[in-house]
Amino acid sequence: MSRLEFEPRDYSVSFQAEKIGLLAKEYALLEFLYQNRGQVFSREQLLDQVWPMEYPGERTVDDHVYRLRKKLKPWSGKVQLCTVRGLGYSLTLEESPGLAIPSLTDSGVKQQIGELLDTYLRLGQSQSMQALVNQQEMLGVSIDSMHQMFLKFVRADLDWFLESDEEECGKLYWLLNFYCSFYMEPEKSLNYYERTIELKILPFEMHRELKILNIIGLYASNGRVEEDLQRVQQAYQAVEEANGELDIFKVHITTSEMQIHLLAGHIAEAERCSMMIEEMLVQTPYLREIGAYYNLKGRLLLLQGRREEAVSALEYSLKAIETAHNMPLLIRLVVGTLYFLQTKYTDPKLLKMFQARYDELERTYKLAAHKQPIEQMIERILGSV
Repeated sequence: MSRLEFEPRDYSVSFQAEKIGLLAKEYALLEFLYQNRGQVFSREQLLDQVWPMEYPGERTVDDHVYRLRKKLKPWSGKVQLCTVRGLGYSLTLEESPGLAIPSLTDSGVKQQIGELLDTYLRLGQSQSMQALVNQQEMLGVSIDSMHQMFLKFVRADLDWFLESDEEECGKLYWLLNFYCSFYMEPEKSLNYYERTIELKILPFEMHRELKILNIIGLYASNGRVEEDLQRVQQAYQAVEEANGELDIFKVHITTSEMQIHLLAGHIAEAERCSMMIEEMLVQTPYLREIGAYYNLKGRLLLLQGRREEAVSALEYSLKAIETAHNMPLLIRLVVGTLYFLQTKYTDPKLLKMFQARYDELERTYKLAAHKQPIEQMIERILGSV
């Protein structure tokens, strides 16, 4: 396959040794279409992907496509930005015969790429993962479907999960995480998690994470605090019995424990967890864990009457997650903070700020409109087993 090479430093794109310069949004639009070449996207979908949290005019996409076509004219016939009548736009590249690339079938390269992607995933560097995906043709590597799906997840590409032809059970883990993150439905979320765990239909590692990590906190959200704290202890025990294999889970478990104590009003216990987490983050300064922790620290500081420090912690939390480009976690923290400000702590100014942030996310990802389709797909998958 012919390929484009993207240079973000100057928004240039190269094809067969010829380079063209683009404006920032032209570059972002072309890069997105190239990453998803062959697929058709409506104007609305392109606005969501290329202009998130912005409010451009109705003709924005059409105008950018028009300018891109003019700039891509030297590559006419080889790189085509097509209009699909009634549906939207799609990018196609001509197929070109060539020699087989040895690294695509080399088991050692595959293993190294998989390990590198796992490391980026653990560190919360989804942008680094995406950069590798974007350059996989040039580097002569292939990215497995699990990592590709994770990148769809962190971009909160809800339409892809609802409409793609991927095997449905393979999408279930991510759909459950979407649902629990986006909607304050603790009873229904717990029901989905328990049914999934009982059916044992997920791959081993996903099943283990759902059972040990993800379900913690849902019992407390349903008024079953002691049951949740028992699960926390069981999770710690599972980590100890794994002889180091699951040490990465510790900070997540302690963060979940802190959240349970905050929900239950156990301030001293929440402070104890806070000190433990800060020690852990010195050794494992992962962006997702940093973001999740500082959000809880902000809530704790509010309850301690330290508002100025609390606001700084909450802002730092969102900045860390934005740096990690993990949109589901960002939405989860905003939703959780809103609930906290509505039920546990009164601060009209903070409430207004987080409500505005949620409204922004709602406009971008259409969370309310996707709620019922996600529920229906989860029910269909669980009911079909």
